[in-house]
Amino acid sequence: MNAPKISAMREQRFDTATLSALARQHANVPLRRAGPLVELVIVGAAESLDGQPDMPTVVLWGSHTGVISAGIRLVSCIEIAREPVFPFDFLASQPIVAAIALQKSFPCVENALYQPWSSDVAIHWQRARALASAWLRAGRCVRVVCGQVEPDESGGDEHIGRWQTLQR
Repeated sequence: MNAPKISAMREQRFDTATLSALARQHANVPLRRAGPLVELVIVGAAESLDGQPDMPTVVLWGSHTGVISAGIRLVSCIEIAREPVFPFDFLASQPIVAAIALQKSFPCVENALYQPWSSDVAIHWQRARALASAWLRAGRCVRVVCGQVEPDESGGDEHIGRWQTLQR
């Protein structure tokens, strides 16, 4: 197989209200307790797949701060607001919520995988592209959408997603 075709890197920036509205517009499932981490994945995949042919796709995504942000949100609910904690609020569940929403919202998505990040962004992208290329060579899919999603954890209102597509 030839080297995969790699799209240009696309960056998305959203305030909280816009991100939430776009995620709900693109999702075919309710996103009741999904946070910005899940919303960024849905919106990034939607933009990456918009206008593309329906073919077997894998979404490979990661976040350096997103899981930390989800954990802080959970602890805040328990300690400050005294809100009840639901099973899907647990730290490890946000990537699962994203995977379910992706597969139900985009029929071409056959698999979705969360990849933990180190602090070195260049290494993450290199690892993501290498894994995507291996899947494409093995024939596991025809397209891999790779992403980095970073919800604003500073209390600000700018959530960032970066996306790139590799294709046979």
